[in-house]
Amino acid sequence: MKHLHSFDELRQINRKIVYALGTFDGVHRGHQRVIGNAIAEAKAHDAVTVLVTFSAHPMTILRPGDVPKRVLSADIMDEILESLQVDYILRLPMNLDIFNMSPDDFLSALCRDIDVVGIAIGTNFTFGAKGAGNPQLMRDKLTDKGIHIIVEPLLSTEEGPICSTNIRKAIEEGHMEQAHAWLGRPYQFRGIVIKGDQRGRTLGFPTINFLLPNEMAIPPDGVYANRVCIDGIWYDGVGNVGDNPTFTNQYHRCEVHVFDFDQDVYGKEVTVQFISYIRGEIKFNALQELIDQMKIDEETAIQILRNNS
Repeated sequence: MKHLHSFDELRQINRKIVYALGTFDGVHRGHQRVIGNAIAEAKAHDAVTVLVTFSAHPMTILRPGDVPKRVLSADIMDEILESLQVDYILRLPMNLDIFNMSPDDFLSALCRDIDVVGIAIGTNFTFGAKGAGNPQLMRDKLTDKGIHIIVEPLLSTEEGPICSTNIRKAIEEGHMEQAHAWLGRPYQFRGIVIKGDQRGRTLGFPTINFLLPNEMAIPPDGVYANRVCIDGIWYDGVGNVGDNPTFTNQYHRCEVHVFDFDQDVYGKEVTVQFISYIRGEIKFNALQELIDQMKIDEETAIQILRNNS
């Protein structure tokens, strides 16, 4: 998958183009349907797919203090899009020029001097200044030009519509199975392994430690069944988000006890998946109480992960 950063770079693609337009901030199951529509249309016309999104959320312009937390980091997003066989991704800069562009100018920038044969969007997609553009306007402007507009209905479940807002809420409330069902994969983030207190190894539960990414939606403090990818290999584990209230002088972090693993991974980038919430964080009065509970948590995580294999 090739990366583009401006409208002008589109004109260097000497192929028919099908666009997938949207924020795609979670590449959740609804987003995947829109992308799948674009890929299918491209195959039918011997075209390439170009996913068009933005480098930042529009709230960075409107109200920078209210930018929603991400449910997917940009690097993992790129890997998912590549696995879906998207040919190009255009990340437009979120600046005032883009933010204030009229719907007509936006469509002109996408289609002028370009052989566009199709555009895939969701039914709630808006574009242009103040979100004045919508699917019907796009059809009115482009259908006569021979551009097929494919509109995907909002994907809903019994628990509600699949959208990044609901997924974010599920993550922040610890409903990891629900987030998984809506995303189509476990919630995950990447981090660099840092040196912790090294207390876990003296308790029989050595852990790898990460700082929590500020830009991401974070599950609530507590214990989780996790999977961790280290050097391309996935391992099972049991982890904790919080500040270890049993001990003093702690800081907020994620730590995972990786089963059957004994390697030095300080400084390595690893991916952590959150499979299921087990319990809240507890302050123990005695060290043995903590060790006993950690053994129970480990067995609980093993059973959860075995059932989710």
